[in-house]
Amino acid sequence: MLMRSNQKFIALIDYFEPFRNDDGLLENLDKWIFIEWSEANRFVQDVNYPTNMLFAAMLDIAGNLYGLEGLCRDASEIREVIRKQAFNGEFFIDNAVRNQHGELIVTENTTEICQYYAYFFDIVSPASHPELWNKLINEFGPKRIHNNPYTGVYFANAFIGNYLRLELLSRYNLKSQLLDESIDFFDYMALRTGTLWEHISTGASLNHGFASHIVHVLYRDVLGMTNIDIDNKKVSFRIPDIDLSFCKGSTPRGDDVFEFEWEKDGETVIFKHSVPDGFDIDIQNDTKFKLKKVNLDFKYE
Repeated sequence: MLMRSNQKFIALIDYFEPFRNDDGLLENLDKWIFIEWSEANRFVQDVNYPTNMLFAAMLDIAGNLYGLEGLCRDASEIREVIRKQAFNGEFFIDNAVRNQHGELIVTENTTEICQYYAYFFDIVSPASHPELWNKLINEFGPKRIHNNPYTGVYFANAFIGNYLRLELLSRYNLKSQLLDESIDFFDYMALRTGTLWEHISTGASLNHGFASHIVHVLYRDVLGMTNIDIDNKKVSFRIPDIDLSFCKGSTPRGDDVFEFEWEKDGETVIFKHSVPDGFDIDIQNDTKFKLKKVNLDFKYE
C-alpha cells in the first residue's frame, strides 16, 4: 500500500513544481489557500509563509516515508529560507508580495497563527527562538483577549489556531497550562449551547466536528492515555503533573474497552486500569507522588 501511493505523491510534488520561485518557495498558488479562520486568510499571496511551512513538513514526512533523501534536503532548505525572509527579529511575518519591479517584498502582516505554524512545523523551536516562545506562552492565548500588548498581531481563531496552540503546549509538556487554557477556549461554548464551535464567536457552525479534537487532547494529556498499540498489545500511559486530584476515562477499540483512572491519595497516586487480556501497560509517572497500580478486574481495598 505504501509503495502504491508513491507515484501519486510524486505526481503531487510535480504539480507544485511550477509554483516554486527562485528561492524554492511556493508562490501564487491557484484556488483557495486556507490558513485558518482569521485575518491570516487575507495574506495568502504572493508568497505565504505558513503555507510554505506546511509544504516543508510535507516534503520531510514523505522523504522519510519513501526513503527519498532529496525531499528531506529540500525541506531543510525551505525552512532556512523562511527563517531568513519571514522572521523580523520579533515575529514571523505572514507573506511577501512582488512590487512593480518584480522584487519580492516582505510585508508587515503578522498573525498569531503564523507563529504557531512556525513552531508546529519545526521552522524554529523553543531552544532556537526562546524570546518568541516565551511571548507566545506567557502573553498570547485566551487571556490576550482581555490584555493585549501586541495590537499589531492579529488574533488566532478556534480553527485551527487554538488547536495548534494546545498541541504545542502538549509537545513541550506544559500540561497544567494546557488544561487551564482548554477551559478558557471551550467552557463558554459548552455553557452557552452545549456544543463546541467552529469559531471563537457564534458567526459560523456551533456544532463543529473538528472540535472533537479536544477530546483526544484531554484523553492524551489530562487522563494520560498516550497510545494504545493494538498490533503489539501495548498501552502507553503518562500520568501528568497537573492540579487535579482525580481523572477517569474509557475508550473502545473494536469489541474491547480500555478503562483508566487515577487518583491522588496523600503521598500516593493510585492508578486503576482495566485492559483486555494480553496487553501490557507502560506507565510514566510525572507527578511527585509514589505510584500504586490497581487492576480493576480485582476488588480494590
